[in-house]
Amino acid sequence: MAAPITDNTVIDAPIAQADTAITSIENLVTLTSQQYQLGALILMVSYGAFFAFILFFLMSAQSLAPRYRLVPILSAVVMASAGLSLLQEFSLWERSYAFVDGVYRPQVESEIFSNAYRFGNWTITVPILLTQLAIAMGLRQSDVQRRSWRMAVPGVLMIWTGLYGQFGAVGDFSHLNLWGVISSIFFLWLILEVRQTLIAGMNNTPDILKPWPNNLWWFFLATWGLYPLAYALPQLGTTAEIVVARQGIYALADIMTKLVFGLILARFVLRRSAFEGYMPAADAMAPAPEKPNTGGPGLRRAP
Repeated sequence: MAAPITDNTVIDAPIAQADTAITSIENLVTLTSQQYQLGALILMVSYGAFFAFILFFLMSAQSLAPRYRLVPILSAVVMASAGLSLLQEFSLWERSYAFVDGVYRPQVESEIFSNAYRFGNWTITVPILLTQLAIAMGLRQSDVQRRSWRMAVPGVLMIWTGLYGQFGAVGDFSHLNLWGVISSIFFLWLILEVRQTLIAGMNNTPDILKPWPNNLWWFFLATWGLYPLAYALPQLGTTAEIVVARQGIYALADIMTKLVFGLILARFVLRRSAFEGYMPAADAMAPAPEKPNTGGPGLRRAP
């Protein structure tokens, strides 16, 4: 927690707003103690959740057919990367405010809070998440590589244009909106590629599991769609409520698109392994499938 101070060196919101180097509304508003603590709690719970599931995903790989084991392993990599990024955000949040006269004021002369670390982390994790999806769909290796690239390119372009655009979150919103529209175009390209990957995966998915790709499609739309909402939120006002709400939406989106998405894929590939005849996966399921016979090669023990 930021240490209390008693001098008047902290810049207040109106003064900070005049500083053209400020590009985030978090550096322009004064927070009450409750708002400051809530923002810190949101960031702490976020990085704590990611770190907590690293071992779970690594252990999950043991029960899967060899072709699917990389899915939870990549989830563990995403957990570590996202956790470290949000730990940095949490540390920066603590250093960016000082307790003065019963409220928390931004210390723009010494520390400036930025959401840019999130965008940097997304540049790493988004291609990994999309590769996981292609692997989980049971595509051939050549198709996994091709479709991963086709999804990763618009994904990274979406992030980078959004990163450039978010520097316009203060003052004139024309920069924010222009690059937000450009980023949204790449997002539409991305969701079309995701849809095609899911359709391709349904062709060789056991009949009993065919609803999963369609449900994943709607989950993808609902959760990834939270990011544009948080991106545009500063236009509703430079207030403490917007600051906390934006951190909350970003955190919810990160947890849903990374942690919950990873759990869904882990469960999906476990069931897929079992119905394709891999006995350790069938043993791990509770209850195990009664007839894991969908045209696969019959149950077999791990080598």
